[in-house]
Formats: sequence, structure tokens, C-alpha cells
Amino acid sequence: MGTNPSDLIKSIKTENSSVPDSGKEQNQEESTNVVKSVDTQLSKESSQEEKSEQIIEKSIPSTNQILHELDHRSTLNFNKSSSLKTSRKGRTTAKNTALDYEPPTNNNQNRTSIASKNQINETSETEHVTSSATNALSNTKRGLHDTFKIMKLAADVHDTLFIEELKDSVSPLLRALAIRQKYMHHSCQSYSTTIEPFLAKILEEDDHYQRTSLNVNLPKKEESDLPTTVAIKVENPFSKPLLPPMDACVRVEKGIYHVYTLNEQKQWIPAKYKSITMDEFIEDYTLISKMIVDGPLQSYCHRRLQYLKTKHELHTLLNEVKEWSEAKSASHRDFYNIRKVDTHIHAVASMHQKSLLTFMKKKMQVSSDMKVYKKPDGTMLTLKQVFDELKLDINHIDIDQLGVHADRHTFQRFDRFNANYNPAGKAMLREIFMKPNNHIDGVFYAELLKEVITNLEVSRYQHAEFRMSIQGRSMDEWDKLGKWFLKNEMHSTNVSYMIQVPRIFTAHRAGGKLKNFEELLTNLFQPLFDATIHPESHPDLFRFMRYFTGFDSVDDESKPERSISTCHTIDPDQWNTNENPPYAYYLFYMYANILTLNQLRRSRGLNTYQLRPHCGEAGDVSHLATAYILAENISHGLVLHSSSVLQYLYYLCQIGIAMSPLSNNSLFLSYNRNPFLEYFQRGLCVSLSTDDPLQFHFTKEPLMEEYSIAAQIWKLSSIDMCEIARNSVLMSGYPDEVKKAWLGVGYKQPGIAGNDIRRSNVPNIRIGHRYEVLCEELRLLKLAYHSRQEEDTTEDSF
Repeated sequence: MGTNPSDLIKSIKTENSSVPDSGKEQNQEESTNVVKSVDTQLSKESSQEEKSEQIIEKSIPSTNQILHELDHRSTLNFNKSSSLKTSRKGRTTAKNTALDYEPPTNNNQNRTSIASKNQINETSETEHVTSSATNALSNTKRGLHDTFKIMKLAADVHDTLFIEELKDSVSPLLRALAIRQKYMHHSCQSYSTTIEPFLAKILEEDDHYQRTSLNVNLPKKEESDLPTTVAIKVENPFSKPLLPPMDACVRVEKGIYHVYTLNEQKQWIPAKYKSITMDEFIEDYTLISKMIVDGPLQSYCHRRLQYLKTKHELHTLLNEVKEWSEAKSASHRDFYNIRKVDTHIHAVASMHQKSLLTFMKKKMQVSSDMKVYKKPDGTMLTLKQVFDELKLDINHIDIDQLGVHADRHTFQRFDRFNANYNPAGKAMLREIFMKPNNHIDGVFYAELLKEVITNLEVSRYQHAEFRMSIQGRSMDEWDKLGKWFLKNEMHSTNVSYMIQVPRIFTAHRAGGKLKNFEELLTNLFQPLFDATIHPESHPDLFRFMRYFTGFDSVDDESKPERSISTCHTIDPDQWNTNENPPYAYYLFYMYANILTLNQLRRSRGLNTYQLRPHCGEAGDVSHLATAYILAENISHGLVLHSSSVLQYLYYLCQIGIAMSPLSNNSLFLSYNRNPFLEYFQRGLCVSLSTDDPLQFHFTKEPLMEEYSIAAQIWKLSSIDMCEIARNSVLMSGYPDEVKKAWLGVGYKQPGIAGNDIRRSNVPNIRIGHRYEVLCEELRLLKLAYHSRQEEDTTEDSF
């Protein structure tokens, strides 16, 4: 499926011819040059990251110090009212201090500032602020200047109350931000482009903290004037030659893969890769867990979250008309023709029920004599014989008899939900039509998915990230999946793929498929390392690895489990009972091996992978603490509403949350109680996704179904939906060059500089509001940090 009718991608060059043998030496030389250039770049990036981490470690109290502080604070009586002790010097510092952080600037950039006054008022005041917006209708140097209003509350200026409350909690919050930065950098995953420079700036020693305006920088002219159509080169999987093997090998140590390379003396030495040990993770995990239940932190974070929601409501009242006006200025752009990515959809359930039934009937008409199933005794059955043995008449089966749609009977019943994957309640039909590994090599499954992909291509602007399962039962699962992908030509510009790993070690162990947990990890990661180091050993897998973007971890989170703190000392090779490891145990060992794999692949100039698990759909809030540390973004996140501290951290770090209200409505939480709208108003990076269209949707455009129902129930405006769609692109695993084509070349820049209304249809007024509010929260952290530093310095002087 290599076609793409999108008007944003007009020039697609598909290379169908393979590289001749005579060019192998040239290819190897080019690969060597690429590796050398990559190594040079990586060494620079590594030194910068190490320098940044050293500054953070010296400036912010260590994890042990903060843990001691939280333990000490938990013994105090929080019911006693604390008097507000604010010195005159403290008031002056709070009033004159500001967030000294600005996005990277360039002399050639156009700049405007959002002016803010430092007058103390106990009442609310509004002020007109001028914000620049690029003119989507003109190619001239003149920009479009729109004036919009920012509701400025007294607390924005009179920060003393917040500073006094935050001083005792700022160190844990900053340490939590630094922890996530460390884990994301080590594993080559992305981190907030706003938080990263903030952490570096806040720790610089400066005697003068002058309040400055929040400068919003527009893209360079040469970038903003680029044509809205950017050519994307989509390559056939067979067109690129395999890389030559590298002098490296891997070794498993306590469930974690380590890479060894040959030195000049032909000796195997450990590669200089970053790593995270289980003990280090447990230390950081314990800190986040204690922060969740800390009283002062809970109070502060809850109050700030309420403030964020209210501020967005005020912004909407003041600027809705101007946002509409700016959105209308972007010609040929509306909600229907902006990019939307379904960031959470399972391939096995990506079609709707009518489509599945129609496909089954069609196959009975044209392939009834095809041998499709092998019984345990070796007997081969044709498709017609399968239906005869199941006593099903395909001509009389309707949607109700197919029985794959979720209803009220699946609420709080995950077992019934899983059973619905079997058409007409027959596991045999699922194996024939909905699995890639069967007697017919997944031909029916590929054709069924191609129908879904064709619908996406016809819709032009809708994309999906299909999740394919790897169980970890055997080593050859990866090769079979890669072969199926290439043989059936499943690549498409409208679809990317993710790998989901079910947390069902217990079932595999009880069935005799696995001896211990380390064997599952070996089956998952050994083929990936082998294909990266020696591509010729797994040619199909090597090519397929360029087309999937990340890993997911799936299962019923509501199941009871042991705490990670009670079993983290058990190594994977010693986990040989039928008890399932806890959620954090699964995720850590997936993260630790993805970390090594990503560094190896980056050293070869290959794509890297994200960790994007199901998290927070049900179960304990500790799952969200684990994902905060280890995952780039998550799916569901419903339980996040029960922890103000974690929700505030997810907001500050702008961690993506792919939410599926229709799925949740049938399984765990009714639609009117879903926290999606609250998350969106507070500024969390949320998107809408379908999860399982087979069970929850009725049309061939399930993502549009999801958006339309959300818009009706929660009264979302077109601008709201465009912002949500933009979030879906940002949190997706599509390559950087694709996101540049969809959102603009400067999409990674914070604030208005990262928005191109000609492609996103999101007004700069909305983006500027989100950025200004986030900077305000960071400014408060900075004020509290320096206030505490001054107090500590004063105490030390005595």
C-alpha cells in the first residue's frame, strides 16, 4: 500500500529497484561515512547532556536528601495552621523576580513581547497584549498583528502566598523534572522543549533577577515562507540495501542487554552507553511515590490545577472571537483537512464490525475451497468446511450474531471484552481472519487491514499507528512478523506501526512456553539486537524495524499485583513462578533494553523507538508514576485525575496522553465522568484515539466518530479540535521530517514560534496562551527555588 493521495505530500519517490551487487563496496563506504558522522554528532550531544546533568546534580538536592525531607515532613502535624511569615525583603524579591528563561533567539528573527505589569492588585485586571502572528495569506515581510486579551489575576503578580507555600515543595518538583529528563535523554526519547532549557536556566547563579517580558519568537523568514507542501520521500522496504555487519556483540546481565565492541587489540570491551540500574530506578520511583502522598505538595498542585482550568475558561471568554477570526485567515484549512493521528489503535480491531462481516462473506464467495485451518490431528480444512464444522451459515450471520461489539455487559468485565475479539464466539475464526501467523500466513488478515488503510488514504488527512502483538513466547515471532509485513506490502504513508507486548507471562509460564521472565525478555529483544548488528541474519526484520516506531505494554491494569518495592531484588532469570511480575517490573526491563537498543541503533544512524504503554486506565496510581519516569507518552490516563501531584507533573512535562472516551465508556468509566475535558482545559497534552473500532465504533471513519461525539458532548469548538489534532501529531511516532511537513519546519520550538497556522489551523493566540500559562508556572518554581536558596544561605551564615 505505497500510495498516498495527500495534497501535502505531492512528490513521493518510490524506489522499486534493488541495489546491484557492483555497488556493495560503495554502499559500505557510504555506511561507514554515515556512522563516522553520527559518532561525531553523538559525542557532542553526549557531552552536552553530561554537562547539563552535572549542573543539575550539583544544584538540586539529591534524591536521598529529598526523601529524607519528605519522611521528616510526613511526621509533622499538618492540621496546625502555619502563620505567614514574609519579610519585607522577601516581598521585594518576589515582586521583582521573574522567569529569566526565553526560547533560543536569533538576530534574524522577528520578535514581539507580551508586556506584563508588576503592579500588586487584589482584584482581577485585564490588559491588552500584542501578539504577532504570521500572515497565512501573504508572502510579504509584513506579519499579521492581532491583539488579544490575557486575564491577569492578582496571584500572577502578588506571588508571596504561593512562594511561601511552594518553598518547601520546590526541591521535590525540580528533582522530579530532572529525573524524567535523565531517563528520556538516556533512552533517546523526547523531552519537553520548554522544560529542558528552563532546568538549565534556573540553575545558573545570577545575583540579579529582573522581571522580564515573555518573548515569543517567530520563525526565521526563510522558514516561515517555505511552501506549505513539503515533499516526503517514501521508500519501498526493499529499495534500501542492508547495512554491513558491525564488530559488536550483546550479552544479557540480570535481564538487561549490554553491548560490547572490539578495540584495536581485538578485545571485547563494554560500549560506552548510558544505562540505568534497577536500584537507581527504585530510588527515583520511591521519591515520586512519596511525592504523591505528600500533603503540602498535594495542596499546592491541586490549587494550581484549578487555577489552570479557570484561567483557560477566562481566556476563552475574552479571546474566542479573535481566535475564530485568526483561524479564518488561514485559507484552505479547517478541521477536515489538517493532520490527525489515531495514536492508540489495535490493528486486530481496527475495522468496524460491518466491514469484518462483509469481508468474511466475500471470502466465502471467492475462497470457500481454500485450505485455511490445520486441526491438532493434522487434518486440513477449507474455509467452507470450517463454517460447516462450526455449524454457521455465513449467509444468515448478522451483526448481532457476529457478537464483536462491546455493550453494557462489558462494563467492568475485561474478560468479556477480550472474548468479544472472537467472531461469533469462535476462536477458530479469529485465528483465520485476524492473525498474521496461521496456516495461510496471515493473507486474510493482511487483506482486511489493507481495506482499513485504503479508507485512511481516501480520507487524505487521517493517519493511524497500528499496534501489532509480539507475545515473547518464541524467538521466531519477529521474523514471522517481518516476513508478513514485507510479503503483503503493508507499508503506507497513512499508517505506522507499534509493537504491543501483553503482560501475560503467567499464561506462558503455565503453558510451558517459558521457564522464567528472562526468557521472555530474550525472545523480545535478542532478534532486534541481532538484526541491528548483523542485518543479513534477519533481512526482513531489519527492514521492518524501520517501519515501527515504539513499544506498548498491554493488559488489564485492574488486576491485583505485588508492589515493585517487595520484588525488585528478584532478577528476571530467578522469576520462575506462575505469579505475574508487577507493572513497574515489566516496564523497567522493557525500558532498560530499549535504552540499549536505541543507543546502538542511533550509533548506526538508524531510527530509535519510544516506550508508550497503556497506563492509568484502571488500577493503582503507581502505574502512572512508573510511566512518568520511563515512558515518552501513555494511553488512557484516567486514574491521573486522582493524583494532583502526578497530574501537575504530567502538565509541566507536557507528557502526551492518548485518550479513548468511547472505549472507557464501555469498560471502566461512563462518558460524562471522563476527565478528558478537564485535562484539556488545564493544558495537558491530550489527544483523542479509537482504541478498538471493532468494538466501540460504527463507521469506517472511527477517529472522526470519536471527535464528533466529543465535540457534541463537551461543546468543543473547531479550534479546540484542531489543537487536539495537533497534539496527536506531536505525540505520534512519525519521523521528524514528516512532522515538519504536517506542522511546519519549526514545530519543535516552544510557543508561537513552533506553530504554523497554515498547516495546523490552530491560532497563534491559542498557542501563545498555552505557552504563557506554562511559563508562569515555571516562573513560580523559579521564584520559590531562589527564595529557598536565599533562606538556606542566610541560615548557613549564622
